[in-house]
This record gives sequence, structure tokens and C-alpha cells, in this order.
Amino acid sequence: MKKTSSLPRKRPWKHPWKGPWSIGHKILAATVLIVTVVLCFSSAAYFFYFSRTTEKLIDRQSREITKQIVFNYDRYISSVIETANFLHLTVTNRDVDRELPQIQEIFSLNSQIKRDLASIFLFDDQGRPLAGDVPTLEPQAVRQTPWFHRARTYPDIFHFSLGQSLNAATPRAEEVITVVQQVQYLNQGSLAEGLLVLELNTNVIKDLARKTNLGEFGHLLILDNQGSLVYTSSWGIHSEGSYRYSRNRYLGVHRKRIRGIDFYINVNSLYQTRWRIVTVLNVDVVTQTQNHLVVAIVLIFLGSLGITAMIAGFLSFRISKPIHELKRIMARIERGDLSTPIAIEGQREIVELSRSFRRMVDRIRSLMDKLVEEQKEKRKTALRALQNQINPHFLYNTLDSIIGLAEEGRNQDVVKTVAALAKFFRLSISRGATFIPVQDEVEQINSYLTIQQIRYARKFSYTISMGEKMKEHLIMKLLLQPLVENALYHGMGDDENRISIQGEMAGDRMIFRVTNSGYGLTDEKIHEIHRMIQSQDAQSSVGLKNVYQRLKLYYGDAADLRISSVIDESTTVTLVIPPPSAPESIPGGTS
Repeated sequence: MKKTSSLPRKRPWKHPWKGPWSIGHKILAATVLIVTVVLCFSSAAYFFYFSRTTEKLIDRQSREITKQIVFNYDRYISSVIETANFLHLTVTNRDVDRELPQIQEIFSLNSQIKRDLASIFLFDDQGRPLAGDVPTLEPQAVRQTPWFHRARTYPDIFHFSLGQSLNAATPRAEEVITVVQQVQYLNQGSLAEGLLVLELNTNVIKDLARKTNLGEFGHLLILDNQGSLVYTSSWGIHSEGSYRYSRNRYLGVHRKRIRGIDFYINVNSLYQTRWRIVTVLNVDVVTQTQNHLVVAIVLIFLGSLGITAMIAGFLSFRISKPIHELKRIMARIERGDLSTPIAIEGQREIVELSRSFRRMVDRIRSLMDKLVEEQKEKRKTALRALQNQINPHFLYNTLDSIIGLAEEGRNQDVVKTVAALAKFFRLSISRGATFIPVQDEVEQINSYLTIQQIRYARKFSYTISMGEKMKEHLIMKLLLQPLVENALYHGMGDDENRISIQGEMAGDRMIFRVTNSGYGLTDEKIHEIHRMIQSQDAQSSVGLKNVYQRLKLYYGDAADLRISSVIDESTTVTLVIPPPSAPESIPGGTS
């Protein structure tokens, strides 16, 4: 029976990180994970702390700057109101009709002292000018101005507005800030109601704005109580955006991104004017700094993570290398190579483990050597037991034949039979060897067939053909003789029988064929014979079963016994035997 061989299957590729992780992978992953978590938390905490601190610093700085700006403008407005109160006191104590030149001199002196005071007007309740500069508007037009209406409606407060100058002496329409309050003035000994109007140029406002550093693109806005723009330190796309954003907001600090730049917009009120002053502080540098900090943190994080991974990889390699080496040695020992040297260097625990494993392997090797010797002895005993089943069987038959010859008076045949029998047993003994050369096995068969020809009065003929290359090969003795005996027994009939014994080499194997003429065997009979010789039934045929069991006992599946037959012609038994590699590897050995 032949075994069919197949190509080895290709092992599927496995991802190194899938399946159970090695200790090196676990150390590396755990270290990287711990460092990653620590770096993430520390980076997030540092960034959060930096951002919060920066935001607080900017907010405090913005509030301080706005506070100072509002203080400066409030102080300026207070000085304007003090001037207006002084002029009010002047027209209350001096008669406009009788002391107009003195009043005019006081007005002119104040205009000269305060460089921002462009014009001073005193109107009666009908809009007619009484003192101060000469207006460009008629009384009716004066009465139609918004500030005239507001001052008459709310007489107790000052009213501030932005408009064109009323001074006829001004060569061009200059934009001024108009300060109006309803006052009482002395006229011909009695008090009358009128309007005191001061016109202020924007020089002081501009100077105060220039003294404030709000950063690149930072600017100052002044809005009236209607949300209209009174003054801006600079006008552009950023100031336009901040004006639109703050015109409907009255108090508070806001952060707004305008045209790609972050601004802090701080809105406050000027108490006495009811105007709003808006400081727009450029904090985009801080935003950029935060972005740069994020980039730096990310780079530091990646660098630290890379360095950690390399260090962790190196440490895991140092730790796992002796483990992998021990694993490799274990795999070799698992494959049966018990001679693999075990010398592991590394951590103390791994070294102790390798020493314990080496002692275990030495013990296993010792036990296996002992077991092998025991198995060899068992095989020797089994082979000898099977072989001893053949020698008595043949001896009894031959002795019966000698007795028959002697009774018939065939003395010459008795001599030949005894001589052949002696030669047969001399070769069978073979000085205790279990394996003999093929040539000796052939001589045994010759002796056996000589005895059988005498016994059966030469009712059969035989031929032996062996290849020259295989005669010196070793073969287990008494392998062919039972087959020849079986061929002789089953092929004997009325006609002359023929037995053919052939041997040849097929690669490194020896092929023996024993063929006898006769009736042949059916396939069912051949199958039954195969079943019998492979079974453990002690009652089955001794000859073929003995040969089959000795083949399998020593050679294993490398050897085989096959039966083929042609009905009414012949039956052939074929032995396939691999030659042993060396005499010392043969159970029983050779003497």
C-alpha cells in the first residue's frame, strides 16, 4: 500500500500585532501608552493654564488700558464742563446788554487759553446771538438744529454732538464737537434763559488717542448716544468691522475676530457725555503665540513619544531577546533536537528559567536514551520471537521428509538433505546477526529449495535472479524463505510447477518478487489475505503474517508486502524494503 504525498501548504501571513502579544510588544505598548497619557494630560494642562493665564493677562491689560483712556477723556470732558460753568457764571453775573465788551473779552481770553476751544456762542431762547463769535446761521436755522431742541427739552444737562462749526470766521466747514447747555443770563438787570454753545476741535481727542498703544491694527472709537461714530483713531477694514460690532453694545469686554485678526473690544461709557468709548486691542499676537505653543507642544509630544518608543523598544528588546532565544531553543527541542545547547544570558529570572529548562532537558534526554535502549531490546526480542516461529516450523517439515527418505532407502537423498539442512541452519544462525547480506539469504533459499526438491521428487523447478548491486546490501534474515515456502505450498499441483525469485534495486529500495505458477487468486482472496496478515488474530497464517509483522516492526511504513495474481497463471508476492543505513542502526546488529 502506497502513501500519497502532497505539497506542503503555505502558511497564511499573520500580522505581527494580531493575536496574542509577546512580552516585548506588551512592554513597548504599555510604556508608550503610559507616556502618551502623561504627555497628553501634562500638555493639555500646560496649554490650558497658559491660555487661561494669557486670557486673564490680556483681559486685565485691556481693562487697565481702557480705564486709563476713559479716565483721560473723562478728565478732559470735566475740564470742558468747568470752562462752560465758568462762562455760565460770567453771563449770570454780568449784564449782557451793559457789559458786553467785558463778556466778549472773557470769552476771547478763554478761547486763547484753551487751544481746543474753537468757538463760544451765547444765544437767547429764540436763537439770536447775544455774545461770543459770530455764527453763520440765522436764528431760525439755529432753532432748527438738533442740539438746540435737545438743550431746550433737557435743560439740566450738557449735550454733546458732532457737527459743522457755526463760526463765520472759520475759512472752511470744520468738524467740531458742540457742547450745549441751557443757561440763565443777566440782561438789563433781569435773568433770561438762553443757550451757551462751545465748539471744540478734535486735537485733544487725537492727542489722547495717539498716546495710547493698542498694538498693530488696534484703534479707538468714540460713539455718541445714538451709536453714530464721533471719532476713530484710524479708519479701515478693521475699524469698520469693530464699529459695526460695537455700535449696538454698551458695556463689557468682547473677543472678536475681524478680517483674520483677534481683537479685544472693550466698551465703556463717558458719564458726562453719555458717549461710549470703545478700545479695540489687537491680541492676534497672543493667538499666534498660542498656536505656536500648540505646534511646540505637538512637536515636543511627538519627539518625547519617539524617544520613549525607542527607549522602550530597546528595553523590551533587551528583556524579550533572551525569552525569544529560549523560545527558539524550546522549539528546536520540541522538534526532537535534544542536543541543542542551552546557554541564555540576560535577566536573572530568565537565566534561572533556562537553567531549570536545561536540567529538565538533560533529564528527558537521559530518560529517552534509556527508553530507546529498552525499545531496541524489545524489538530484538520481538524479531527473534517471530524468527523463532519460522525455524521450528521448517525444521519439523524437513525432519519428516528425512524420515520418509530413510524409510524409502534413499540414502543419497538423505545425505543431500541433511547437508542442505546443515547449511541452511548455519546461515540462519549467522553468528547471532539479525541482518545478513542478500547473497547469504539467496544461499539459504538455495539450500531450502534443494531440500524441497528432494522431498517432492523434483516436481517443481525454480530460478533465482538477483542484481549484482544489491547482493552486498543487508536484509533481515528469513524474509524471503517464508515467501518461497508459501509459493511452493500453494503452487504444487499435478503439473510441473515453476518458482521464480527476482531481486532488483529501485532507487534506494530493494524490490523482491516471488512468483509461482498455479491457479492464481481472486481479488477477494487477495483482500482476505491482506486482512489476515494485518490482523492480530493468532490463528491466521504464520508465514506471510510473520514476514509482514517483521517488516513493519523494523522498517515501518517504508516497507510493504503486496500480492498480485493472474487467474490460472501465476501469483506474485512483492517485498519493498529500504536498506538500513548502517549495521549499528540495526536492531540485533551484526557480529
